[in-house]
Amino acid sequence: MSTPAFARGTSARTGTALAVGMAVMTLEGFDLVAFGATTPLLLHYHPWHLTVALVGLLGSLTPVGMLVGSLLVGQFTDRLGRRRTTLASIAVVSAGMFACAMAPLPSLFGAGRFVVGLGVGAIYPAMAPLIFELAPDRRKNLYSGIVQCGTAIGGSFAALAANTLLSGHGFQLEYVVGGVAGLLLLPAAYAWLPESTEYHQAMKTSAPAPGSGGVRLVLKPPYLRTTLLFCAMAALSFLLIFAMNTWLPQLMQAADHPLRSSQTFLMLLNLGATVGGLAMALLADRAGSKGPVTVSFVLGAVAIVAMSAKLPSAVLYAVVIIGGCGAVGVQGLINVYISRSYPVTARAGAVGVALGVGRIGAIAGPTLGGWILAAGLAPRWNFVLFAVPAVLGALLALAVGGRTPQDQGGGTPAPAPRAKEATAGRTL
Repeated sequence: MSTPAFARGTSARTGTALAVGMAVMTLEGFDLVAFGATTPLLLHYHPWHLTVALVGLLGSLTPVGMLVGSLLVGQFTDRLGRRRTTLASIAVVSAGMFACAMAPLPSLFGAGRFVVGLGVGAIYPAMAPLIFELAPDRRKNLYSGIVQCGTAIGGSFAALAANTLLSGHGFQLEYVVGGVAGLLLLPAAYAWLPESTEYHQAMKTSAPAPGSGGVRLVLKPPYLRTTLLFCAMAALSFLLIFAMNTWLPQLMQAADHPLRSSQTFLMLLNLGATVGGLAMALLADRAGSKGPVTVSFVLGAVAIVAMSAKLPSAVLYAVVIIGGCGAVGVQGLINVYISRSYPVTARAGAVGVALGVGRIGAIAGPTLGGWILAAGLAPRWNFVLFAVPAVLGALLALAVGGRTPQDQGGGTPAPAPRAKEATAGRTL
C-alpha cells in the first residue's frame, strides 16, 4: 500500500528538522568545547598574562549569558514560535564568536563570551520543543538524542580544529572558525527549518488562559516541585559538563599526559556522548527516563574517577568515552524528560527555566574546576572532586523519576490547570 501524501510530507518535514536541528546543535557544541580547547593557549598568551583563576572566571561568563538567554527566550518561544527564536540565536552566537576572535583585551574577550552565551542559552529552549513536537510519540528521546548528537559532533570538531589549526600558537583562529560556521548555518536554517505544527495548532485552537502557559505555569502547583527538582538536576549536569569540557585537558596534563594527547581526550569525551547518548535515548523510549538518566550519571562518576588511574592507553581511551556517555550525554535525556512533563503552551518555558537555572551549575563549573586545580591537590583527588556532581545527579534522578508519570510507561504530562490540552508527549 502506498504511503499517503500527508504522511510523506510529515516524514520529510521531520527529516529536514532533524538535519537542520543537528547542525544548529553542532554550533552550540563547538562553542562548548572551543573554550576548553583553547584554555592552555590562553594561559600562555603573553600579552594578557592570565592566571588559572582568571581563565576560570572568563570561562564562567558564557554560562552567565546562557542563564540570561535561557530564562528570557522560553517565554518568547512559547509566544512567537520556535523557528524565529532559533534563527535569532544562531546570529547572536556567530557575532559573539567573531567578537572573541578580534578582542584586543581580556575584558572584551569576556564580553564576547557573554554574547555567545546569550545565543547558546537561547538555542535549545527553542530547538528542544520543536524537535519534540515533530517526533513520533514513541521516538521522542531518540529524535531528540539524534539532534543532541550535534553538540558532541561540534565539540569534537572544536577539539579537532584546535589540534590541527592552532598548533600551540594564538587562540583566535578557533573562534573565527566558529563565527564562520554560524554564518553558513543561518541561511540554511532559514530555508529548511520548519515550524512546529503542534505549536501552530495550539495557538489557533485556543489562546492560553492567564497563568496556563509559559513560565508562570511551571512555577506554580502542580508543577512547582517537579520544576525545582529538574532545575537542581540540570544545575548538577551543567556543572559536570562545563567543568569537564573546560578543564579536562589540564586535568590530563596534571596526570602527566602531553597537551596534544590531552586535547584528544576532550575529543573522545564528546565522541562518547554521541554514541552513548543515542544508546541511552533508545533505552529511555522503552523504559522511561528514570533508569537511563540515573545510569548515565553513575557511569560518568565511575569513569571520571577511573581516569586518574595509570591505565594502558587503549583502556584509558575507552574510559574517557564511557565518561562522555555519562557526563555529557545525560543532558539530552533530561531535556526530553522536561518536555514530556508540561503542556505545549508551557513546554519551551519549562525547558528555559530548567536550563536557565541549571546554568548556575555551568557558571560554577569552570570556576570551581579552576579552584580545584589551583589548590595543588594530588591528581587523583582532582578527579574524585570532579565526579561529585555526577553522584549527586544520580540521586536527584531517582527523586525526579519518582515524581513524574514518564517512568510509569506513558508520555502523558502531569495534570495541568487545563488538563484537556493536547500534548505531543501523549501515548495513552
